[in-house]
Amino acid sequence: MSTRIGIDTGGTFTDVVRLHGRAVEVFKLRSTPDDPSRAVLDGLAAVRRTPDEPVDLVHGTTVGLNAVLTGRLARTAFVTNRGCEDLIEIGRQERVDLYALEPGRPVPPVPRQLRVGVACRRGARGEVVEALRRDEIERAVAAVVRQRPQAVAVGLLHSPADPRDEQQLARALRRALPGVPVTCSAELLPAFGEYERFSAAILNAAIAPVVGSYTRRIAAGLGAGKLRLLRSSLGILPPAEASEFPARAMFSGPAGGVLATAQVAKRLRLPYAAAFDMGGTSADVCLVEAGAGDVTAEGRIGGLPLPLPTVPVHTVGCGGGSIAYRDAGGALRVGPESAGADPGPACYGKGDEPTVTDAHVALGHLGPQTLLDGAFPIDVDAAVRAVARLGRKLGMSPAATARGILTVAEATMARAILVITAERAVDPAEVPLVAFGGAGGLHAAALCDALGMPMAVLPPHPGAFSALGLALAGEAVEVVEARQEVVTNGSLRELLADGAQLLQRARSQLAADSSTAAPAIGRVVASVRYRGQGASLRLPLTRRLAADFAREHLRRFGFVTEAALEVVQLVARVETRPLPMPRTPTARTKGGFAPRTRRAPLGSRAIRVLDRRHIPIGAEIPGPLVCEEATATTLVPAHWTLTATAYGTILRKAD
Repeated sequence: MSTRIGIDTGGTFTDVVRLHGRAVEVFKLRSTPDDPSRAVLDGLAAVRRTPDEPVDLVHGTTVGLNAVLTGRLARTAFVTNRGCEDLIEIGRQERVDLYALEPGRPVPPVPRQLRVGVACRRGARGEVVEALRRDEIERAVAAVVRQRPQAVAVGLLHSPADPRDEQQLARALRRALPGVPVTCSAELLPAFGEYERFSAAILNAAIAPVVGSYTRRIAAGLGAGKLRLLRSSLGILPPAEASEFPARAMFSGPAGGVLATAQVAKRLRLPYAAAFDMGGTSADVCLVEAGAGDVTAEGRIGGLPLPLPTVPVHTVGCGGGSIAYRDAGGALRVGPESAGADPGPACYGKGDEPTVTDAHVALGHLGPQTLLDGAFPIDVDAAVRAVARLGRKLGMSPAATARGILTVAEATMARAILVITAERAVDPAEVPLVAFGGAGGLHAAALCDALGMPMAVLPPHPGAFSALGLALAGEAVEVVEARQEVVTNGSLRELLADGAQLLQRARSQLAADSSTAAPAIGRVVASVRYRGQGASLRLPLTRRLAADFAREHLRRFGFVTEAALEVVQLVARVETRPLPMPRTPTARTKGGFAPRTRRAPLGSRAIRVLDRRHIPIGAEIPGPLVCEEATATTLVPAHWTLTATAYGTILRKAD
């Protein structure tokens, strides 16, 4: 039997989690931004018992995401209906920033010369308006071949109603361009809305060579075992699907943390939880409801729509490596630029720019031997010098500068949490914060205090929590069908029957692709809207669909109408349950625990420091103090208490 290993690649560290029975082994190493696969293979080698040990590696990667954000994409051609070549550039008439005097527009990754029109057309129900002729296929293929693309996307109007024209073009392109990935828009995203569907197909095609090259390098060095990716909507992708549709794993790294948060929320019986992952480069937040990650199909990346199912993670450029600076107006700013893994914060010994991590070091929250149990030593003097230099530019003392860096960073992260709570009609005062990542625990109490959140949970192995989620993940298959169905009593019966058929297809596909005999659970979700609306709500497909839609629409938007309801998509999902979340190991000490003290470089007070491994379950400890462990540190301010439980420590403000 293969050993399950989860690996999450971040901007600063690569995290590795090995599961064996109920035990968890964690290993962290610096990321290798020039080639992230090197850190993955090095981390895998570090936790393997033997070089040829069979492993089941579940990987969360942002290689595709980073390729889009940096513009390092494959040369991609786009084949569409003649006359629609510029549709991907025209987009929608919407403004993200209403008050921008010169609003920018996203630049599609396919330049005009790489867009090829084809004389064919189908109507909204899939009926042939202009037939696709063989000579037109040959002409279009020849035009694409002349451009020497590395990838091709095919998107035709109304193809979800009948995808045969797209499929015919794709077959011809694959014959003419062997080895070049070809994406059909209706296969990737069976949904009406041509701009969004075309955008998704182009992004998928453009990252396919990049992600494919990356995964092949890992697979080549893997040896015995298999490599699989986590889909953005949680659940492990079958390898063939991951190869053909890498965009479905675009947010696989953050999804691992959401999956693990759902497990902790279930164990602690929390109806809501806000996943807060603060790493070296960014902070990711996501609302988890009723022990499961919510899913949306309204994602965007680089300004372009990517409406594939994904957990709704909101990201801000504020992490431990975020650089603090004085802006042109003389104000203190933090991020979004990050020192990353190389050179890293000043305390890592290579760079000299002050970062959030350096502020924590200067204030004594992190000590010389804090990171990785001392295996990653930090230079305290370098951190203090970097903060002091910035302080001179601002006219502030070094201590005030360090505190100011943390205050600015926390304001940015608090706004991000409001996006996933208050802006979705959820009161933050009812949502516990599950804080993880290497830096999450350092800011958890301050964020709860600022937003009135009831408590913060610091889960087991917080600095490698996303990797733990990857290691725990179950397998999942989704079967999607586009619809344009007004909801009536008769049509609802038909929708329920069609949903049952989709669910059976998904079960059969999972049985064929799955590597486990674990029982599977399934559900069908409908995307529903008022007829004529642009956006839709994803709801379970049941006989109560209309009532459920009215209740959720009222909660989210504050009103309901008498307009007809329309179902525009059905999604059948079948998945095996995740592996159970391991309990926190029993404390090493039986007769109590004794804190040590550490003097802050910038400050007069000594700080109490506890080792989390020595705190027995059930213990309640008042702040102020710092709680350290191998992968993360938790800051417990004065008037706060830390309580140890089997599934993490809990921070609460004292009454």
